[in-house]
Amino acid sequence: MLKRFVQWLDDLLADEGVPAVVKAVLGIMSFAVLLGAVFGNTAVKAGALVTSILVVLSLGLILLADRRALVRQVEEHRNLVSRYSKIVAEDGHSQYRIITWEEHATIEVNGDARKLVTIRAKVLADLRVMRLVQGCGWAQPARYRREIGVEVRKLLVGDLPGASLSTTVAWLKDGQLVLMVHFPEPPRVDSEITIAVEFTWPGMCAPLMRDRVPDKFTLRFATPVGYARYKVVLPRGYDAYHEPIGFEEYENGFAAGPGKDESGQPVFLFEGFDLPEHQSLGMRLQLKGRGTPA
Repeated sequence: MLKRFVQWLDDLLADEGVPAVVKAVLGIMSFAVLLGAVFGNTAVKAGALVTSILVVLSLGLILLADRRALVRQVEEHRNLVSRYSKIVAEDGHSQYRIITWEEHATIEVNGDARKLVTIRAKVLADLRVMRLVQGCGWAQPARYRREIGVEVRKLLVGDLPGASLSTTVAWLKDGQLVLMVHFPEPPRVDSEITIAVEFTWPGMCAPLMRDRVPDKFTLRFATPVGYARYKVVLPRGYDAYHEPIGFEEYENGFAAGPGKDESGQPVFLFEGFDLPEHQSLGMRLQLKGRGTPA
């Protein structure tokens, strides 16, 4: 009997969808409760209770399975969007050229980070999707990934924020986040656009802050970039060792070193001009001592 009941629910779910199943279950439960109230028999009431429990459990299992199927389907669609966006980006005909790239990461004591990436680019062809890849220095579990927040806005003249842009997020096997930014209308060819991408990234720098192991802060582009900057702000009272990545110390056109921001927090900054393509450039940081937060 239970097998036939579950099969009936499964067929109803396939034909009518989840709302119809919910309505049917509520009807069955109401009928069972009504029988118990009318007849007042202990056996009838017990049967109504058992029926209600079975129905609720069956509905819960079906809805859980349906949700898992939907999550898998969404993930497959995200991966397809990421794959085809990469194919378009690597077909040898770039749709845009990055003029300046400015990345600002503020790190908390527990390793959480807030990042702001500001990109100014020239549109070279019909541009509908911009593909960006971000990552951190360790393979984060799913519970961290689910908490990552992303907001993208187009900046107007004077860097005034415009409306938010739609995004799609996918994850590569190596733990990198692929962000696809979708433009509602393609920007005019030969025009310049500026977008701001804000990340709220739990545990992004956990190895650096919690385990005191070196962490990399690098940039890598598929096309040459005129100017790029990566600014890392540590919590007050902390300091770090640093060394360049991808270039020699004092090499012309590139620099990496410490500084201070307006609030007095320790800052480490990488700057580069005329960055070559497919080359990781930036800096490696490692905390000094245990830190003495203010």
